Amino acid sequence: MKTFSLEHVDIANWIRIQINEACARMNLRQRIGDGEAHVREYPLAANSDADALAEEVMNKVYEEARVLRGPTTYALFSYKAGALSHCDRKFLRVEGMSGSSDVLVGETEAPDGKGLVSQMMRHTEASAKIGLGQTLAIVEHYKQILRERDARIATLEAMHNEVMAQREEVLSMQHERHLEMVREQRVERKEAFMRQKLDMLAPVIMSKLLGAGAPNGKGSMLGEELLRQFLKSLSPEQIGSMTGALNPEQVVTLHEIFTRYSDREEERAKAEGEGSAEGAGGGALADGAGGRTSDAGPSGETETTKKEKT
Repeated sequence: MKTFSLEHVDIANWIRIQINEACARMNLRQRIGDGEAHVREYPLAANSDADALAEEVMNKVYEEARVLRGPTTYALFSYKAGALSHCDRKFLRVEGMSGSSDVLVGETEAPDGKGLVSQMMRHTEASAKIGLGQTLAIVEHYKQILRERDARIATLEAMHNEVMAQREEVLSMQHERHLEMVREQRVERKEAFMRQKLDMLAPVIMSKLLGAGAPNGKGSMLGEELLRQFLKSLSPEQIGSMTGALNPEQVVTLHEIFTRYSDREEERAKAEGEGSAEGAGGGALADGAGGRTSDAGPSGETETTKKEKT
């Protein structure tokens, strides 16, 4: 013998009443908010099985309740043939049995241990989804920051490479300019050195060449009166100080000047027939001027040669 629930028996009895009242069809509707929606229509006949129809209605209602949240209200409307308005109606309430997409609201659970566990699981799932959602947002934010940083680093590296290339080019140009300045300075120093040496030695060389026909270069132009008076006024101490402060080329030039001056003073003294005292004075001055440069010692070296060696 088959056993039915109280709800099933109640609906089956209501269907029998509608069959007895000669209703032709039965309409199942669902209440949604402030309106209603058609679910299914069932035909009624005098020989219709009320229990089978009630079981079919209950299966349909519970099948939809498994995917709905919270309690849902359904209504059965009976219609006679050709009638537009219903003959009778019956309401039934079914509790939802499955979760909803809205996990923050959830569904009504039975007040027992199973309902509490289900509620806690839904709350835990909601908290986990919230936490993971925030974590994913944070991770995505940091990924964006890293992408921007990498792009900025690439730009800065390109700028750095360009600046380094320009710096190397500038350093190369600066090095070449420095080498050119060094070469010019060397040429200038060489020219200055040559001018200095020629200024010292050229008069001596020219006097030798110009006076080649005369003994001891007597045809040279170094006997000017002004120079003669200047050399005549120098004391042996002044001559010694001068030769000590001069370089070898200057000493050679000064020696040549004093030699020419001494020879001309001797000739001048002989020509004027001056006395022996005046000749001795001229010789003493010649000794003071040329004694340091031309008199040879016991070994045959002049004092000028000794000073150059020193």
